[in-house]
Amino acid sequence: MRQQVQQKPRLLSDNLPRPSLQARGYLVDEQGREIAITERMIQQACQELEQQWVAPQSLKAV
Repeated sequence: MRQQVQQKPRLLSDNLPRPSLQARGYLVDEQGREIAITERMIQQACQELEQQWVAPQSLKAV
C-alpha cells in the first residue's frame, strides 16, 4: 500500500532571501572603521538641512 504525501505548492518567493526588518548603512572613517548610521544621525542631518534650507526665488520673465 502506497501513501501519497501532499506537498504544499512552492512559491517563487520561498527561494528568495528575506530582507532584515531594519536596513543597515555604514560610514567608513579615516582609519577604515565602519560606523553604523543610526536613526539619530539621520534625524540630526535632516534638522540641519531644514535650518539651512532657503526657498528659491521665483524667476521673473524678461
